[in-house]
Amino acid sequence: MVSYSFGVVGPVTARNTGSRGRALLLASVAMMALWITGAALWERLELWFVRTAAAEHRTVEDSFTALAMVVRDEVLVTAPADGRVYILVSDGSRVRAQSVVASVMTASGERLVQAPTAGNVHFFWDGWEQQLDIDLLLHRSVRHWREVQPSPGRTVDGQLVRAGEPVARIVNGHRIRLYLDLPDGVTFAPNQRVELRMPAVTDQAVGARVVAVGGAQPVAALLELDRYLPVLDAARWVDVELVRARHQGVVVPVGAIVWDGERPGVYLRRETRLVFRPVRVVAQVKEWAVVEGISPGDAVVTNPGRLAGR
Repeated sequence: MVSYSFGVVGPVTARNTGSRGRALLLASVAMMALWITGAALWERLELWFVRTAAAEHRTVEDSFTALAMVVRDEVLVTAPADGRVYILVSDGSRVRAQSVVASVMTASGERLVQAPTAGNVHFFWDGWEQQLDIDLLLHRSVRHWREVQPSPGRTVDGQLVRAGEPVARIVNGHRIRLYLDLPDGVTFAPNQRVELRMPAVTDQAVGARVVAVGGAQPVAALLELDRYLPVLDAARWVDVELVRARHQGVVVPVGAIVWDGERPGVYLRRETRLVFRPVRVVAQVKEWAVVEGISPGDAVVTNPGRLAGR
């Protein structure tokens, strides 16, 4: 006969149940404390690694620099015959049309050199004077015009000249234009207003109007200055900074802007916290953005990529 024996199971008491409950409660509290401590430590580490910059209220300029070709209304005056030329007016003088500016002594006598139009007379030239027809100009970019090698010259009092050779140059100083290549992505339209800075020419900004846009690549634009600058009578190339627009407001680095779906915003540091603030981007100029929605002085996170998990 097979016999069976059974152990005696003690009764389940309230005391045993309470002990297990307290243990579970203590374990839960400990886990919660660890989670809170870890979260706080992570926030501290986030604050340690983020970089911030103060939002500023200022003006940013949409501008670019370029080498511009000076385009003038000018004409070369040539010798009427072979002979020795004598200069009769000082360089830079303003003369009327048909004024005598020089004479050429020939074997048969004196021949006068007259200004065909009113303007400033100069006795030097760079060879571009007969190259820069406007229609021809607009078919080439400035980059391509730079490859042209014109023949400059100068008249010295008493030198020998041949008939048809340049003797002087007359510049109509009432209109000065600049021709310059546009950076990729920049477009101009005729009659658009811009502002120029030319430190080598003047310490004041000069207004200008877009006269025409070229058809070559890169695209170039012809601008007409609002005022006459005498120094440009003698220059063919000038470095310019062209200001297309100005934007004023609260400025932050473009890299600080993050997108929450279709909504742009920035992270701000508030003492020991990081908070997200939606913004409206008013304008973007190179590495800067003008925004609405935050205040000057706010500490903006400039490396929000470290917060990508938020």
